[in-house]
Amino acid sequence: SSSSSCRGHTRMLGIVCALLSLLVALVIYAGSAEAPLASGFPWQFRLAAKLRTPILVFIVVPLSFLMRWYRWVTRQVRRLREGAGDARTAARHATHVEDIVRQIKQWNSAGRPQLLRTAKPNWAAMSTKLGSNKSTCSLIKVAHMRDVLHIDREALTARVEPGATMGQLSEELLPLGLMLQTHIEMESISVGGCVMGFGIETNSHRYGFFQESVRELEFVDASGTLRSVTAESDPELFYALPWSHGSVGFLTAVTLQLIQCQPYVRMEYEPTSTAEELTRRLRELAESGPSAPDFLEATLYSADHAVIQAGYFEATPSAKLNPINRWYKPFFFRHVETALRVGAFEESLPLAHFLHRFSRSIFWEIEDMIPFSSHPVYRCLWGWLGAPEVSLLKLFQGPVIRRASVQAHVVQESIMPLDKLPEGISKFDGWFGNYPLLVFPVRIFDRGPLSGFIHPTEAGLDPLPTRTSSTAELPHIPVRSGLWVDLGAYGVPRAVRQGQMWDAKRNVRAMEHWTRQVGGWQVLYTDVFATPRELRLMFDFRLLDRARERLGALDAFPDVYAKIRPEAGIVNLEAELAAERKGLD
Repeated sequence: SSSSSCRGHTRMLGIVCALLSLLVALVIYAGSAEAPLASGFPWQFRLAAKLRTPILVFIVVPLSFLMRWYRWVTRQVRRLREGAGDARTAARHATHVEDIVRQIKQWNSAGRPQLLRTAKPNWAAMSTKLGSNKSTCSLIKVAHMRDVLHIDREALTARVEPGATMGQLSEELLPLGLMLQTHIEMESISVGGCVMGFGIETNSHRYGFFQESVRELEFVDASGTLRSVTAESDPELFYALPWSHGSVGFLTAVTLQLIQCQPYVRMEYEPTSTAEELTRRLRELAESGPSAPDFLEATLYSADHAVIQAGYFEATPSAKLNPINRWYKPFFFRHVETALRVGAFEESLPLAHFLHRFSRSIFWEIEDMIPFSSHPVYRCLWGWLGAPEVSLLKLFQGPVIRRASVQAHVVQESIMPLDKLPEGISKFDGWFGNYPLLVFPVRIFDRGPLSGFIHPTEAGLDPLPTRTSSTAELPHIPVRSGLWVDLGAYGVPRAVRQGQMWDAKRNVRAMEHWTRQVGGWQVLYTDVFATPRELRLMFDFRLLDRARERLGALDAFPDVYAKIRPEAGIVNLEAELAAERKGLD
């Protein structure tokens, strides 16, 4: 009896092992179904590409699931242990700020030996860079700054620490019928990165960049002084800080504008067949006055064919309800694509699902990493675990993989005047040739000398002043605005898919040059191959330069270029720098 039971267990174990072996073999086969990489790539990178899918499926995806649960459980335990409520969070915040002030004053007492940076490792940041250029800097610990400090339901504002994430704010705000004025779609993105870096969403055609929702900024400067600034108290400093990438001080708290929201979004999907039609319809929808959609974006599936997505708040579903973020559902971008086949349609989505519709698929990058991720088998076995964490994807890279991946993978965004979109689409097709492409219309505000880093050209502006939603506007400054559009490419370039080499430097620099020419801006979390002078031709540094000099930041913090440039070994700009020096002599 015991021997037969033992044989039964052995057979069962053999069956399980055989099934697991078959599963691993199938995953390896599914991941290697694409065309092989060109022999010009290092062998380490080609080997990593072959093993990428099983590593992601069996290691990174489960670890990402555990990381998300760990963060959630940690937040709940912290609340239970340290308490919730405004008084307790305010006390914790004061302690956090005191710790940062203490570190900076110690650095000053030591004679300011090195430039200041946060101690956050670069693999944990939302950028393409693996190296952080921090090895020669004094590192200040700020990771504990992640509380939601206060939600004012009457004033419609939220005061938060910079480490608070979009997912965390969704949990806090949506049950109250509130959301951020500009609520970014990726749950792991932090408030600090959106304020001091870049943030855009599908209601940006109404509200502009994330920075337009900022009402007050609290930061610690190079002397260890805690400062609080609004548009009224110090307009030059207030408008200098967005896009400054922490080159003036360490952000400690932000007060953000909220808006009231409804629990559902009625989505209308409209296919277009030319870039010109897409551009015309985006302008018509964005400028349709009170009837303009609350949310507006498009996804390009080829140089000609796109699907516009227009969303409208609603209290109850007016069409078939589609909880699009359930683990067993197709990825949102694949669902949207069906409009190219079946024509225009509409449906209702839960707001929480809509706001984070790209989290499961990392926009559409997951299909490049796990080619069978859209298959029902993957959704059943791994879909409930969620997407790989971007931070873990970077952590699993080494320097060789990172250098090679720049030549095999593109993450670029160009913000151009809306009228330039057809030309931009054609250019992107030549430079990158990868689809889908992201299309987010965005309203850019011109405040004259207070415009800050993003100073729009006259040609893109509407003729009459614009009344913005900002409660912090200065009444004596006439504000004009115009529609630009963020065109984003994420994925494997066409040449690489065809087994060829792709010249990242030549193509990205061509994109940068064209973007400057048309009065646009490159998004700086991507790989920036511009020289310092070229970056200053694209962005308006005047307010930021004055703020850095005034607050003693020049010898305390790296400038923006030092923070956003690629790490050593990624791109060689010696020829371009030499040509600039020769031209300036």
